[in-house]
Amino acid sequence: MVRPNGGIVAGLLVVSILAGCSTSEPIVYVKPGVTASQQKADRTACIEASIGAIEDPRPSPLPPLDREAFARCMQTKGYTPAQK
Repeated sequence: MVRPNGGIVAGLLVVSILAGCSTSEPIVYVKPGVTASQQKADRTACIEASIGAIEDPRPSPLPPLDREAFARCMQTKGYTPAQK
């Protein structure tokens, strides 16, 4: 019996995970006059606040991120969503 190459299996796993997580158009959040460092700090704070807010039924090595909670957090900080 021939066993598949571990690298090929791992590569297919990564591709399938990324395909399941992708959206058609990425959403970015913009706020006029904000510095890059402040935007990064705000984004990080909103990610941390959104992690684990939902239970993801799919197994994943990453903790689930509640996208709606992330969007609310960014909008509360004065950012508006824009299609990339």
